[in-house]
Amino acid sequence: MKFLGNIFAVVVVAFLAYMAIDFNDKDDVPVKAKTPTFSQFMTCDIGENWSNRYVMVDEWNDMEVSGMSGALGHRVYAGDDGANDGTVSWQLLWDSKQKADAFWNDGPSDEFKAWADRHRSVMVCDGEGIRNYDVDFPRPADKVGEWDGDGAFVSVVYQCNFTTDDVAEGKQQMKALYSEFLDYVDNEDKNASWHIWSKTGKRGPYNFAVYTHNGENPDPFMDYDFYWMNYYETDAEATARLGRWIETGGDLQAKFDEFSTCEENLIYTNSAVLFPDLDE
Repeated sequence: MKFLGNIFAVVVVAFLAYMAIDFNDKDDVPVKAKTPTFSQFMTCDIGENWSNRYVMVDEWNDMEVSGMSGALGHRVYAGDDGANDGTVSWQLLWDSKQKADAFWNDGPSDEFKAWADRHRSVMVCDGEGIRNYDVDFPRPADKVGEWDGDGAFVSVVYQCNFTTDDVAEGKQQMKALYSEFLDYVDNEDKNASWHIWSKTGKRGPYNFAVYTHNGENPDPFMDYDFYWMNYYETDAEATARLGRWIETGGDLQAKFDEFSTCEENLIYTNSAVLFPDLDE
């Protein structure tokens, strides 16, 4: 596997604004949020010096790269055979595929190569196995809720296929249901009686994204037409919201079932925003 140091350099301020993470009054840096439309994932093997990952990320944050709108890290903790298997996933979010292509075509700088060499014992990533996706973030930022600002959250992944062989048709059917799903979520958020409160003492935030393949991706990821990812602040909030969906979302679930099928086994990951450094 090939370690590509430049994969981790990002500008994720816009992504954090889009996720509606509260910077705790760090409003001296004006941010105009851009919605990512393209995303890439890599699988990385954890090295013997994994405990030094914070140093690695801090040094990475000192470098500058344009064109990315965000980056996240994910480690499976439940619902998959890969849980605790010594790997993590690194995710890049881009304004467009064109910007991603331009970035990769330029190749890593000497600064990134040196950074990668210093941290080979922390993590090694499969750059040749990178996966490319178009991504939708349908929920408006002002509806997401407030995150506590430490960059840690929980992702729950649905692995799904369209019932039609025409993927483009399936996408259109799914997008046509976004509005109704958003109305459902907004109404649930107004009903505070069931909520698990967040670490900020306020209603727990919620966002989601839908990933569809952009071109051919490596096996076994092509086994599914799309991945629906829910984002929560804590595992308790994920459990509460998923429980509410089972209890109250049956009619809407039936509409999703008309054009898609998803694995019953959900994948849970501990996730984190990798840039910017929220401690600064």
